[in-house]
Amino acid sequence: MTYRKPTTAAEKDAARQAAQAVTAELMQRVSDRIDVLADQLQRGASEELLAFLRFSGRFHCYSANNQLLIEAQAPEARHVAGFHTWKAAGRSVTKGAKALRILAPLLVSDREAPPQPGGRPAQKIAGFTYTSVFADVDTEGDPMPDDAFMVVQGGDDETRALLSELTQAAPVPVIWDDTPNPAHGWTDGGQIVLNRAKCQLDPAHALRVLFHEWAHVELHYQGQHQRPEHLPPRAVRELEADAAAYVLSHLHGIDAAAQVSDYLTTWGGQPEALRASLSRIGRAVSAVMARIEARAVQSAPQAAD
Repeated sequence: MTYRKPTTAAEKDAARQAAQAVTAELMQRVSDRIDVLADQLQRGASEELLAFLRFSGRFHCYSANNQLLIEAQAPEARHVAGFHTWKAAGRSVTKGAKALRILAPLLVSDREAPPQPGGRPAQKIAGFTYTSVFADVDTEGDPMPDDAFMVVQGGDDETRALLSELTQAAPVPVIWDDTPNPAHGWTDGGQIVLNRAKCQLDPAHALRVLFHEWAHVELHYQGQHQRPEHLPPRAVRELEADAAAYVLSHLHGIDAAAQVSDYLTTWGGQPEALRASLSRIGRAVSAVMARIEARAVQSAPQAAD
């Protein structure tokens, strides 16, 4: 059946109402999923949230709401994209494949905000609608992107090399400290400090500590322009940093579940707090991965010489 664009006022109104109904259903699915996770945490179970956090790392460029929707519709997916984006990447959507529905912001001009670079008017989100994407498992064609460069292949030497590379990608200097201190790492927003006595002998642990402190820098210091009283309580800040470190460690082939699983249950019974934190964790993971990927691109020509 060929799609015909609505032309009459009645057809356009019907199409708008149908789109609003789909968007409302997607928002409800997200809310229901958050409620389930919060209820499980209240009962002391963190396994399902850990599974979601591992899944979310694959889609760190998407919002937490869309990560939840993608997981619900295609838990086996590693990449999603629109029909034409897949085509431009040399892959085609297989016949009969079912589209995934995710949320897309409705942007309008923001006349109260200063113009963007180049003089373009600023924009703000006025609401949400839905859009359709397809999972990589429902496409065929050119090989998929290879993420193996991010994963520790085994052994302390590889992990130490990765740790050295990532310290160069961090947004602030990373230093080793020999001063006796009970903390494994810390940051004041201007530098990240790793405790040599507690981290140097175990590079995988050092990597997780680095990610924890890096998440603090992204979420609770750098570019936030927030007064201390506007930030979440210290316990929540630590929880967000630890969850982000778990996702980032998993993306690099390091299992940090033992360090974070029991800690996550402190979110239990608070759906809105969990929703807010998942969004913040997603932003931290996305910011860290963007810097790591940019560093990899910068280093590639040197490695090829």
